[in-house]
Amino acid sequence: MSSYEDRMAEKYNFLKKENTDQKSEESISEEKPSENPQKDIEVPEEGSLLVPLDAWNTVLNQLGNLHEASQQMAEARERAAKAESEADFLREKLKNTRQQLEEVNKKKRFFFF
Repeated sequence: MSSYEDRMAEKYNFLKKENTDQKSEESISEEKPSENPQKDIEVPEEGSLLVPLDAWNTVLNQLGNLHEASQQMAEARERAAKAESEADFLREKLKNTRQQLEEVNKKKRFFFF
């Protein structure tokens, strides 16, 4: 399974490794400057969007932070629910224990009087 970054790069035509490797090999092989700079400009496919690499990395980092925060929130909710159910259980147990204590105290009164 590919990483999130790879899937997004594939979906939006960003950072394709094959294209960057080919471009670097072509630029090394063509050491002379090109006469027509318009031909060197790559036109994006329809439906794709050009985004600066720093901005893209920032967005991905923020997305990762949001994902991590949502996982931490889910874990905190689980802990809170567990603590709440444990507190309810202990309240009920305390109530039952107090009732049993009262019953024992009432029975003792009858034995001694």
